[in-house]
Amino acid sequence: MSDPRALALAAPLAVAASAAGSPESDAAAAAARERVVRMQRFIVSATRIDKNPWRYASLEGFEVLSRAPDKETAWMLDSLRRGLWLQNDVLPKDWLTGAPVPYTVLIDDTDMSTVRVGQLHVQPIKLETPADAVAWGQWSAGAMVWSDRVPASDSDTLAFNTNLFGVNLRSVTYGSVSLERLSRCAPPLPRWLAAGLVGQSYGILREGFMPIVSRGMFDTGWIHRADGPGTLWVSVDETNRLLKQLKDDRASDRTTPIAMLPLGELFSEAQPAPARLPLWESEAALVVRWGLMGPGSDDPVTARGFLELARRARVEPVTEKMFTECLGFGYEAMEARLDSFLRAVLAKPTTVDLDIPAGFPKPRMKPATADQIGRILGDWLRMQGNSFRNLDPALSRESLYYAGRMLERAYRDDNGLPPDVNPSGGAGNSTDRAPDTLLGQAVAMKPFIVTAERIHDPRLLAVYGLYEHDTGDDEKARELLEAAVTTGVTRPAAYVVLAKLRFTEATGRPAGAGGKLSAAQAASVLEPLHTALRFVPSSEAYSLIVGAWTRCEAKPSEGDMDEIAKGVALYPRNASLAYDAALLCLQCGYDARASALIDKALVFTADERRRAYLRQLRPTPEEQTPAPDETKGTDATDADDKK
Repeated sequence: MSDPRALALAAPLAVAASAAGSPESDAAAAAARERVVRMQRFIVSATRIDKNPWRYASLEGFEVLSRAPDKETAWMLDSLRRGLWLQNDVLPKDWLTGAPVPYTVLIDDTDMSTVRVGQLHVQPIKLETPADAVAWGQWSAGAMVWSDRVPASDSDTLAFNTNLFGVNLRSVTYGSVSLERLSRCAPPLPRWLAAGLVGQSYGILREGFMPIVSRGMFDTGWIHRADGPGTLWVSVDETNRLLKQLKDDRASDRTTPIAMLPLGELFSEAQPAPARLPLWESEAALVVRWGLMGPGSDDPVTARGFLELARRARVEPVTEKMFTECLGFGYEAMEARLDSFLRAVLAKPTTVDLDIPAGFPKPRMKPATADQIGRILGDWLRMQGNSFRNLDPALSRESLYYAGRMLERAYRDDNGLPPDVNPSGGAGNSTDRAPDTLLGQAVAMKPFIVTAERIHDPRLLAVYGLYEHDTGDDEKARELLEAAVTTGVTRPAAYVVLAKLRFTEATGRPAGAGGKLSAAQAASVLEPLHTALRFVPSSEAYSLIVGAWTRCEAKPSEGDMDEIAKGVALYPRNASLAYDAALLCLQCGYDARASALIDKALVFTADERRRAYLRQLRPTPEEQTPAPDETKGTDATDADDKK
């Protein structure tokens, strides 16, 4: 994948002195530094609606902000909607958890060579021949993919940003949001299945799919087939070598063995060794293609068996016994099938048969208000800043800086304020204009104070609160998020962050006996977490629930323990969650529940020292107190864990 910074903001202008060592040069350097500081005038110009105004639309599953023509806007939205349709057709519904917050789609159409320094834009899409072109078979010369796609994401939504200037709109591919949808699947998919689906180099949904459009009555187009990247084995070079080997084998009527991993190693819970990782990922993709789009999907019995294997693999490690129970044959027979399948599909496109309209209803675009622009762009920049926090700290800081400026714009418009009025100090003009021969007029803002009571849009309250938390001002974040959740805003991340802030405050000033949280303090932490879980499952939320009860002077009820047991069942590979929940049970006298949770933690705990410690924690039978049915309040995966 290309450098993700290709989608970054235009770099800000830097001014440097050309000489040093004399009073004149020192004065010039000081003046240059002053110009650098004062050039922030572009904050206002970057956030106003200029010649090419933004337009807004809300449609099912999406919020759209575009300043591209209607044709380009529809092209991008159709690509994303086809991608969702394709995934819904190929993947089981219980793997695809919907986003509780609409996806954001930002569509620009700007020639970057005309952009002034400091303006907010992203680089144009680069549709190019894929690096793994050999895997596209007959389409290898014509396939075009968007290789530098880097959506910004939060725990509850996703933002796509695109610049379509100069893009060939005939190069239609499917947008893909599979990874984001699969990331909320609970219980999560096992590593081998996730890698086989969306692994960056080998997953069957790693790139766009090319639609094959057929024309019908009145020339209305329908898509009945789509071709995507085929099977790549280990590397491009190894794939080409293997293709030559297979050709030579056919010519000489022989069969040269292909090196593959034993299935026991593929399904192992252990992280593959770096040297084995390309082969492991290649084989994972081959198994998934076999099960969802190959011979495994042709026979109804085998297809059901593969899906049953996937269902059970989400809650327990795969063994040959389990594999045989699901598919009716063992590892040796499956390895022979995979060898034959690899020879048939190597470097051949993955084909999906389906029925999709070539075009969807056009969005009804309206002029975007400044508060819509500020909220949506601010949230995108905030999420982008977080995604680059470790990869590129400088870009992260820059993105968060601009996020603040965009949210400031939304705040000003929400209050009907012109851009140079300080809302904290009345309605006086706060602009101080000074001459600047290099950069023109500079704009110096007075201190800007945001208050929750002046924000009318609950969504802006939530985004602004998340931004303040991301930038380290938790006091302001608390004020904004408290106001946001009071409105019932649909933004699960806001509820989880608020719970964390309440938890931090409560543990810093415990009001219960013995340095514990009082029941009221614990309730204040649990309340937003319960609301967040009504929107979408979250292992972080369940971990916070366990943490709050562990530090509380009150004892959780049976119903509270049911909720915790459900969380452990939803995230069976989170051994720390099961471990902490078991300790809570022991602390509160729920010994039988503790034993059951320890058993769950042991299922996916490979470290022998941790396993020994967990076994020591388990109460003896005579120590255990009676407990209700452990499956009460949980889903079917609890029963699977007990097998």
